[in-house]
Amino acid sequence: MIQEKYNRQIFDEGTEDAILRLSHLRSNVLSPVRIQKSERVLIIDPDSEALVEWLKETAEEVTVALTEEIRNIKDKFNIIISLGSLNETPTILKERLASDGKLVYALPEKAHLADFTKRLLKEAGFDNIETFRVSPDYLFTTEIYAEDYIGGGAGDYLLIAR
Repeated sequence: MIQEKYNRQIFDEGTEDAILRLSHLRSNVLSPVRIQKSERVLIIDPDSEALVEWLKETAEEVTVALTEEIRNIKDKFNIIISLGSLNETPTILKERLASDGKLVYALPEKAHLADFTKRLLKEAGFDNIETFRVSPDYLFTTEIYAEDYIGGGAGDYLLIAR
């Protein structure tokens, strides 16, 4: 189990960076995506070893790419994930999605990117955009609410576009 594997490292290093890179909580934000074993996933600029390992256990194939490599990728993916920033435009990423694919952004509320990203997704032709509030943030999500849930409170955003 990933949690057991990394807990010792987190304890031994004892740094905030170790928690960010190795915490099993990093995958929680992706639970509404419902990644299946048969899917091909592209994650852009991941900052968490534990998250990438979780994806590799969850999906058939996981490709890790830096932002500057995306335009050279010709493969198609069922799911493309961008956490923490708007690394590349939805139009470019849509070209790398399978016809039934999902584009996933987890964005910090403090960056005020969610509404801007939704507009870009609509311009790129995504008709179905699910929006969730994740709390306390996308890094260490413990609660996930539909955006319009009244008791949801503040938090970061998770956008899943089809």
